[in-house]
Amino acid sequence: MELSRRSFLKAGGTLAAAGLCGALDADAAGAPPMQTSAGAARPTAYGAVTGRGLGGGVNVWYGVPYAAPPSGGLRWQSPQPPAPWRAPLDCTAPAPMALQPCGGAAAGSEDCLRLDIYAPANAAGLPVAVYFHGGSNRTGTTLEMNGARLAQKAGCVVVSAGYRLGLLGFNSLPALCAGPDATGNFALLDAARAFDWVEENITAFGGDPRNVTALGFSAGGRDVLAMLASPLFAGRFHKAAALSAGLTMTDPAAAARQTARAFAPLAVEDGLFAAESDALPWLLTDGGDVRRWLYDLDPARLCVLMPEGGDLRLNHFPQLFADGVTLPAGGFAQAANSGVPLLLVTGATEFSLFNPMPDWYQGQGLSPADAAAARQTACGYGSALYRVFNGAAAAAALAPRTGAPVWLCELDCGAPGSRSPITALGLGSYHGISLPLLTGENSLAAVAPLDGAGWQAVSDALTGALAAFLRSGDPGGSPLPVWQPWTAGAPQAMALDADGDGLAAAVRPAPADCGPILDALAADPCPPAAKDLVIRRVLNGRIFSAPLDARFGNESLWV
Repeated sequence: MELSRRSFLKAGGTLAAAGLCGALDADAAGAPPMQTSAGAARPTAYGAVTGRGLGGGVNVWYGVPYAAPPSGGLRWQSPQPPAPWRAPLDCTAPAPMALQPCGGAAAGSEDCLRLDIYAPANAAGLPVAVYFHGGSNRTGTTLEMNGARLAQKAGCVVVSAGYRLGLLGFNSLPALCAGPDATGNFALLDAARAFDWVEENITAFGGDPRNVTALGFSAGGRDVLAMLASPLFAGRFHKAAALSAGLTMTDPAAAARQTARAFAPLAVEDGLFAAESDALPWLLTDGGDVRRWLYDLDPARLCVLMPEGGDLRLNHFPQLFADGVTLPAGGFAQAANSGVPLLLVTGATEFSLFNPMPDWYQGQGLSPADAAAARQTACGYGSALYRVFNGAAAAAALAPRTGAPVWLCELDCGAPGSRSPITALGLGSYHGISLPLLTGENSLAAVAPLDGAGWQAVSDALTGALAAFLRSGDPGGSPLPVWQPWTAGAPQAMALDADGDGLAAAVRPAPADCGPILDALAADPCPPAAKDLVIRRVLNGRIFSAPLDARFGNESLWV
């Protein structure tokens, strides 16, 4: 059964799942009946899959297809059902990552619409967390979330979903978005299909399809928050949690101009135009000739068109288009947001990993002393703004409109004022510190070991809060103090820190107003040239910097 964009966009969770399942003849496809089986073999609507044990009483199934490869004629289309298979599919080893830039070259595969599933042995009726990885929606892999520890400690099924990245996943060029139901948010279509697969199949892996939480980190968390504003996701999940993520949408027309600039060199290379300036008007039309050329491109060429590193500037890679189809044309303010409980988690020093290194500051003409002052200023104020963006600002925008509770958690552990600071490279409570606390895997162990009883206590507290949220939509409970949802009248967050051999947890105010942060920046004694560089060149145009740009009159980075 082929799904048009119109039918896909209009299908709700239950109806979409029923339609897909009904389109397949289980006997003709050779698929076994849907029933829970022992061991690491499980049935799905498309065929059986075989996983393996990871130890600790957890099984994993890597790379389970939830849709057909979005290549060839399916490149910028709604995801289609996977082709059924007869013999059990070996899912004991990780699948290739989605096609993405890596060191200036293309790596990975277009065959990326796959799921990694972690479940306790003999699981039945457990809450389900569907995870979307970070990477600026340009890079990343499902393996970012090793869900074994979370599945074991939280008593849940963890599903890590792959999705189309970069210009394959987000592309608002008019030739790809012609028609009333056309959208450039192809990665969101993938996510909706992943939820439908979960609804159809997760019972066989021990999960409860009636208790599904959308969970994401960084760009994946921003995608999850965008799902709250999307009519496409109404009813497809029951709770949401975002780690280090806030509210972003972009204007599709402005995004198309940025994207056309990226494609223009290819049009010149292919001999279609003599100059990039000549190619731009053509790329911004909805003609069939543009569409045919785009589909004929080698995906490896378009994969590397835009800047590779994530710098928190959407103009470098536009995404999450407010197109009036998958996302409301008026953005979050015009959305009929899904009324599901929401948990927001952020670190206290989120900007540290995005702060330029000292040699960059010196390269802008600053002395070593002024460069150090500028870097410290950028990290402090950038992190303060980023923390509000990831937490209180999102809560202030969503809580009054959804009627559902919004919970805030701020991770102080590692921050400069922490009882267990991380001083190496100025990391502090860095962007992504929640991941090693939840998974037990720490890619920065050489500089941020996160070991000791205090860190373990923070890990247990965060995991316990998420476990409670997955079960009931309320993250509170022992050993945490009384924790209430964020409201405009009582804006508060749960702050977690590692205190020697134990946990330091406290409820504290979490206002959404960035005014006091900007007032402090304006009055900061940082050398004037250094501070001006921070305001105009370092913190400007970031996803969290709209209040700063307005306050100090920074120029827009959009064409």
